[in-house]
Amino acid sequence: MQLSLAGLAPALLVGRESRNERSLIMNWEQIEEKWKQLRGKVREKWGKLTDDELDIIQGKRDQLIGKLQEKYGYTKEQVERELDDWQHGVR
Repeated sequence: MQLSLAGLAPALLVGRESRNERSLIMNWEQIEEKWKQLRGKVREKWGKLTDDELDIIQGKRDQLIGKLQEKYGYTKEQVERELDDWQHGVR
């Protein structure tokens, strides 16, 4: 009798993606909570952002994405990749 895992693979992947998504959301929630402390790191990475803009953004990911698109001319996908990379490096 052979067991096939083929039918389980999609279910396993879905569970793994969900954990990763939850992890990203939780990390971004922490970023929002610590926004005042992290503003300097944001300015180091994206120096075109002003203090006033960072005050308005208040750690909201979607607002930061929009402002980075506006200031740098990035696509949404480019901004999301950069934010993910930056987010994983923030301690």
